[in-house]
Amino acid sequence: MTETRSTGIINKNVKIFKDLDEEIIQTGKCCACGACVAYCESQSFDVIKMDRYTPKFKSDKTMDNCTECGVCYYICSQNFTLLSKMNEVYNIKDEIGNIIDIKAAKTSEKGIEAVSQDGGIVTTILAYLFDKHKIDAAIVSEFDENLNPNPKIIYNKEDLLKSAGTRYSISSQILPLKDLYNISQDILEKKGIFDIEQLKIAFVGTPCQTRGIAKMKFLHLKPAHVVKYIIGLFCFENFNYDLLYEILKKETNVSPEDIKKTWIKKNFFISDKEGNQHEVNIKILDPAVRSHCHECYEFTGKYSDISVGASGAPKGYSMILTRTQKGEDVINSLISHSLIKQFVVPIDQTKEWETKKINWLKKMTGLKRK
Repeated sequence: MTETRSTGIINKNVKIFKDLDEEIIQTGKCCACGACVAYCESQSFDVIKMDRYTPKFKSDKTMDNCTECGVCYYICSQNFTLLSKMNEVYNIKDEIGNIIDIKAAKTSEKGIEAVSQDGGIVTTILAYLFDKHKIDAAIVSEFDENLNPNPKIIYNKEDLLKSAGTRYSISSQILPLKDLYNISQDILEKKGIFDIEQLKIAFVGTPCQTRGIAKMKFLHLKPAHVVKYIIGLFCFENFNYDLLYEILKKETNVSPEDIKKTWIKKNFFISDKEGNQHEVNIKILDPAVRSHCHECYEFTGKYSDISVGASGAPKGYSMILTRTQKGEDVINSLISHSLIKQFVVPIDQTKEWETKKINWLKKMTGLKRK
């Protein structure tokens, strides 16, 4: 048990960052989502930082700044706190979560299709939300010149194409929210926003990341209160960046800066800038799998409005799971405006198709849990 003194009353039931460090970070279970740092920094507590995907005290001195509120521990996506109560709110009764509808679709937008990994659905969703002024910003992940993912807040749909495609190494997706209250007033005024509390953001992340942001929203915590849409990405496993590209270079003799595109279809594939394609046995990459992935029990992202992924989809399409009415309304709007093309299943096979796809997702989740 941990004693907390922030209220002047000793409460031995509250766990704090030292517990989080001992139970989650030091044991390799941390997914580096950035929730703990985003909350703490946005409140100007000056206690912890993200150091190469690891939350740490900024210094021995900042340990004394900790108010021992325990929020960082309870919003951690890698422990089971709050989940039973959240499952009631999200109507979750099984391993893949609540599903209002399931379908396969791909983008109708040629510009998005040209840079998308599979169906281009996530980029199309965000473009639509920007166009309809349902969001002012989105938290996405971009690549640098060495394919190192960088999470960031973007403020217009023109920047979306830079974030298209799949990342196979971790991005601290919640971390950009730590600077919410430092966003330039010029940026806000161009959006017609004069109070940061009015900002509307869409969040895109893997199951562990959406779990973290959903916990923050469940507790009505700032800075997650500005997140209005949560889009979850199917994820089986993620890789340590340095180890992944070290192995890939050894197997293909292609450096990260010379890679144009990567994708997984049973094995790991690379397309280099000269147009050559390389295939690497996925098992060879096992040493690069992040340790927290071995602790993860989610595949489809249960705590989201919409979940998207290629697994189980026809070639060139993405599977779409709508989980909330808000998410269902967005996808229906995309279809009605012809922004996405739905995979047409013969009417007499619809129920069978849906059952087959749900069973496939349950199978993938089961494999991940093993």
